[in-house]
Amino acid sequence: MKTARTAIWGLLLTLLTVAPGISAPPSRPSQANKQVQATNPPNPQPPPNPSAESEKQIQDLTHRTQKLELEMIQKADKSSGDGKSSAIATAIIAAVAALVVALSGIAGQYFMARREDRRALIAASRAVELAKQEAVFQHTGTILEFRLKQLELFYAPVFALLGQSKGLYDKLLYQLVQDDPTRYRFGTDQSPGAYRLEVLDKKGDWQGFRLLDQLPAIRSHPKSLALVDALIKIGSQMIQIISKHAGLASEDLISLLGQYMAHYAILSTIYHLRETDPYPPGWHKVGYYPYDLNAKVEEGYHHLSRFIDEYVRGSEEMLKSLPGAKA
Repeated sequence: MKTARTAIWGLLLTLLTVAPGISAPPSRPSQANKQVQATNPPNPQPPPNPSAESEKQIQDLTHRTQKLELEMIQKADKSSGDGKSSAIATAIIAAVAALVVALSGIAGQYFMARREDRRALIAASRAVELAKQEAVFQHTGTILEFRLKQLELFYAPVFALLGQSKGLYDKLLYQLVQDDPTRYRFGTDQSPGAYRLEVLDKKGDWQGFRLLDQLPAIRSHPKSLALVDALIKIGSQMIQIISKHAGLASEDLISLLGQYMAHYAILSTIYHLRETDPYPPGWHKVGYYPYDLNAKVEEGYHHLSRFIDEYVRGSEEMLKSLPGAKA
C-alpha cells in the first residue's frame, strides 16, 4: 500500500514539472506578424495567468489521484477482508480438523487402553484360575499318590490276606466238627458276635471255641493241623506288611494292628511248642484275635477304592471337556 502511494506521488511531481512547458510552448513570430505589429501596435491585453491554470490541473490530478487511491484502498480493504475471512475460515477448519483428529486419537487410545485393560484382566483372571487349578491338581495328585500307596502297599494286600485267612479258618471249623464231632459242634446262638463253634470243656460244658486255647489239641487231627499251618504262614505275611507299612493305615486301625501282632506272637509261640494238651477256654486273658480288624480293613479298602474310582471318572470328564477331545 505504501509503495503504491509513493509511486502516485512521484508521478504527480513529474506532471507538475512538465506541465508549464506543455501549456505554453515557445514560438517565433513570423515576418508578417512583425510588420503588422510595427504598423499597428497591439492593444494592450492582460497577460494570461499561468498559476491559475496550473492550480486547476493540480487540483484535477489530485482529485484523480485521491479517487484512484480510494479505489485502491477499497479494493485492498475488500481483498484484505476476503483474505482475512478466508484465513479465519481456513484456520477454523484446520482447528476443527485438528480437534477432530486429536479427539479421534484420544478416543482411539482410550478404547485401546480399555481393550488392553480388558485383555489384561482376562489374562490375569485366566492366570489366577489356572494357578488355582494347578494348585488343586497338584494337591489332588499328592493325595491320589498317597491313596494309591495306601491301597497298593497296605490295604489291598492285608484285605486279601484277611479274606484268605477267614476262608481257611471257616474250613478249620468244619474240619474239626468232622474230625471230632463229640468234642466240637456249631454254636446254637446265631446272633452277631456269638461263637460259631463250641468246644466241650473238662466239666462237660460247651464253651466258645478259640484257636489260641485249642491249638495244642488240634495236633491230634492232621487235616485240621494242615489248615493251621496255612494260617500261621498267612499271619507271617501279615506281620511283614504291618511292620513295613503300618504308617499307611488309618488312625483307628493302628491299635487293632497292634492287637493282631500280639495275637500272632502268642499263637506262633504255642504252635512251635508242639504241646498237645489244650488250654481251658478263656485261659489267655490277652492275645486273642481282634475280630474288629477285618471290618476296619474292609472299610478302609472300599473307601480308597471309591476315591480312586471317583478320581478316574472326574479325570475322564475333564479330558472330555478339553478342546479337541472328541477328535
